Amino acid sequence: MNKKEKAEASPEKKSKRIKSLHARPNILTIVPVNVDCFQLEEREQTENCYEKFVETCDKMQDYFQNMCVAKRGKENEIVAVQFKTHVCMLTMRLKKLNRIDKHQWKKSRDAVNERKQKVDALHLQYQNLLYEVTHLQKEVTKCLEFRSMDEEIELVSVEEFYRDAPESISRPEITKQDPHELRLARLFWESEQRKRFAQKLKEAEVTKQQYIQSQKVLQENLCNVLPILKSIIEAAEPFQSKMGMPFQAMRVTHKLAKYLCKPLYVLYVQACAYKEHCSGKKIEISVEGNVDDIKALQPKSEDMSEESGESDREESSEVVVHRHAESNKKSETKKDILMKHPMTVIIIIEKESKIVLEFRYLVHLHIVTVVIKSVSPEPMSTELVGDLLRTDTFLNSLFPDDTGRDSPNLASIYVLKKKFGYEDSPFSNVTTGCPFLWAQKLCGLDFLSPHAGEILDSKDLYKKVPPSMEKTINTICSRLEFRNQLYHQMISLEQRINVPPKFAALYPSNVSSQLKKWYPVPWKEILKDSNAEELQSVGIINKDTLIYKAELQRGSAVLSVLVTISPEYPIKTPVLLLHLSWKGSHTTGSNFALRELEEEVNVHFMETLSPEFKENLLLCQLYHLAVCFDVFLETEYSGDSFEGPHEFMREKVVVRYARGSSRSRPYKCVSTQGIFTYR
Repeated sequence: MNKKEKAEASPEKKSKRIKSLHARPNILTIVPVNVDCFQLEEREQTENCYEKFVETCDKMQDYFQNMCVAKRGKENEIVAVQFKTHVCMLTMRLKKLNRIDKHQWKKSRDAVNERKQKVDALHLQYQNLLYEVTHLQKEVTKCLEFRSMDEEIELVSVEEFYRDAPESISRPEITKQDPHELRLARLFWESEQRKRFAQKLKEAEVTKQQYIQSQKVLQENLCNVLPILKSIIEAAEPFQSKMGMPFQAMRVTHKLAKYLCKPLYVLYVQACAYKEHCSGKKIEISVEGNVDDIKALQPKSEDMSEESGESDREESSEVVVHRHAESNKKSETKKDILMKHPMTVIIIIEKESKIVLEFRYLVHLHIVTVVIKSVSPEPMSTELVGDLLRTDTFLNSLFPDDTGRDSPNLASIYVLKKKFGYEDSPFSNVTTGCPFLWAQKLCGLDFLSPHAGEILDSKDLYKKVPPSMEKTINTICSRLEFRNQLYHQMISLEQRINVPPKFAALYPSNVSSQLKKWYPVPWKEILKDSNAEELQSVGIINKDTLIYKAELQRGSAVLSVLVTISPEYPIKTPVLLLHLSWKGSHTTGSNFALRELEEEVNVHFMETLSPEFKENLLLCQLYHLAVCFDVFLETEYSGDSFEGPHEFMREKVVVRYARGSSRSRPYKCVSTQGIFTYR
């Protein structure tokens, strides 16, 4: 085709093209510009995308096979072009399905993330609620375990409160409906009562001081009479040796005067007077002895007085000749110097337990002795008790510095040692009885002190008031009660340290240190100890102290405990002396930590012990020592770790293993939390 033909044909093609453009609709006019194509695709049904995908793939596979067959058979190319068009459409469909799948996958992932965020928010809210619940539970527990100071106050019963308190305080119309108002009203009434009693106490103190002042005046008047009485007694002494009995007995007018000497008579009268008004105790007083022996008493007394007079004279030649005969006579006289009066006074005291006391009067020594006839119920013989309830030591140190080993009469001390050769004390519960000072006071006998510094002048007589019958009997009953408590505590030590459950609840239940040994220690064995002199000098031990030895063991560590119990127990608490055998031998003098442990059980524990546990004082003290010994071992620095020695498992919870340069240990147990802290 030449150029001319092309030029003629071009207008025709151009006109056709323009017509076709006018004939086809504009796509921009069909689809708005701001429409999202993904939204259009989402409107289509996408539930069976996978099936459509498989179907499309199968069709494409068929078209490809047909195209291959068409090319091999050299069929019409138009068929191949049609197949190609269908394949292109299917390809577009696959792209569409893939795009929809990706869009749906993204949409699902966003939905999952959104749901996860909601779940995380709910979980966080749940954790916050759990924390609040735990916090509220702790607060409720604290409130329930809170112990107010008013709970320790012993209030009167509700019946007594409504009976005695005025209606302005009791307010029954309110308090009977509201327990809290009732408690407040009872506390207010208790406060009013205590204020009133405090005022009465002040008034009684003022009255007491007035009585004391008047008593001092009377005492000074009595002191002025004392020299006159002494002169009268000295003037009557020549008659005393002839009568063979104390001068005071000549003036006794009671019907018992012809049987009892004056000291025993005074004791008998005081005991009968006390029996009439005593309460809570059963007292029996009786007199025993042979009346016929009283007649034979006077000649023997005259012989003793003559013997004493002859001993002061110078020896003559006749005495030298008859020395052998006199030595035999002197040996017999030595036995008679301890002769007792034929009549004795028996006092039986019964309060839960029973003790029988016999009071004797030694006619030549002019002193009164006491014999314990029996103590009931008699304790079982056991190796754990020792001298706890022995009759020959039971009354020793009933009052301070009153051992009953030496005669309180200075004249009799000289006679026993110089004239009759008694180097040791001849007094015992089995033979003569013990001449306690309180017994002399009860019988009206008073002697000068053997110590020069203790001689009293007239101003000090009022301060040295002799023990009364009531005070003496109460002290004996207390001694018997406390010794019985000690006896039962020591019997329980055969098994283990059995403390009351209420006391054990103050400590953790796991106590690993065990009591392996408990036995009494004789006084002679204690004297062999190198520290015996030091212990005596500071007043921890003496001949009347009850001394026992205990051994606590945990693993290879052995703690030896020397337990010293004063005769005045529990007024004076037991003192525990410690010695540790573990990685060597340690004493409180060489080991500060052991000295701190000894201070804890002897001082700090006794200061904080509740009075309700005083009945089991010894057991509580040993139990506290066992717990503290566990803390001592578990907090010991092992050299390579601060978690304690590897030998002992950590069972106690402590706030800190050691404190300060002295490395103090946490021995104070906080019972509410079960942890150990520092004092």
